[in-house]
Amino acid sequence: MTTSIQFQELCAIPTVLGFSLVRNAVANDGSLLFLFAETSAAKSLSETYRQGIGGFPRTRAEVAARLCLVRMTSMASHTIELPELDLTFPEVDVFPDGRILIAGPRCEWRGKDDFDLNGAIVQPTTGEVTRILLRDGISAIQVDDLARIWVGYLDEGVFGNFGWGFGDGPTPVGAAGLVCFSDAGEKVWEFPKNRSYSIADCYALNVSGADATAFFYTEFPICRISSSFELTFRTTNLAGCHTLAVSDTEALFSGQYRDPPDTAHLGKLSPERLSDIRRLRMLMPDGSARSGGQLLARGQSLYHFDTEKVCRFSLD
Repeated sequence: MTTSIQFQELCAIPTVLGFSLVRNAVANDGSLLFLFAETSAAKSLSETYRQGIGGFPRTRAEVAARLCLVRMTSMASHTIELPELDLTFPEVDVFPDGRILIAGPRCEWRGKDDFDLNGAIVQPTTGEVTRILLRDGISAIQVDDLARIWVGYLDEGVFGNFGWGFGDGPTPVGAAGLVCFSDAGEKVWEFPKNRSYSIADCYALNVSGADATAFFYTEFPICRISSSFELTFRTTNLAGCHTLAVSDTEALFSGQYRDPPDTAHLGKLSPERLSDIRRLRMLMPDGSARSGGQLLARGQSLYHFDTEKVCRFSLD
């Protein structure tokens, strides 16, 4: 019986003179995305502050940073210059027509007409930017083949923070835990209420084609959402996994709470549950155990990013 999976190296991490890497991502078509910020301003995109006994991310950068995106496929690499943006801790994805989505996971509501527009859609040929509101507490964001924006929310996005859900603040749009927006920022679907499951924290999201798969707290089921928003649930005995790759027959998860970084969990997608779950070791191309780095998933592939290279393992 297989006790391990082994990554294959794809490419080296690119560099851009005068810029610092701030985000890795994988697009729906499998291209690799590397978001860079001008080094002199990059620090402003990851600033935090303390309030009381807690630490919080800033929802807007005091100094906007000039950005660029390196998009790599198996055939070519393209560097796209982007305008200055003030979005902190930025996430990135691309639309099917080449437009680029940059999103800040946090945004503050200060009043009826005073709140952060934490989504930016950039037309790369002209540099034109359209700002949209995606609300606070984003845990994951991915664009599908129909140019829809899928957003998973962490617990602060579900229950409220930064003015959302408190006092005069509006109910968090992320209260459902998972929302699908149009490319104009209009909500077209949200995870339905009054079901046997509810989302308190969307731990993992994988958008492939026009479908989405989510894994969420508290019950930690696998929820697959079709392009027409039909839902299928499977129970699991896993908890705390932040990444999953899915094929038609299997699901591959990153480690659970307190698992070491080389741990993965693989199971079969039976009609009502994830069955035959096996604990596996993740091995690097040289056969060594994975010891750190970032794990991302898109479709049936699991990606490892470290400071030097990108590696991939794909389900059959």
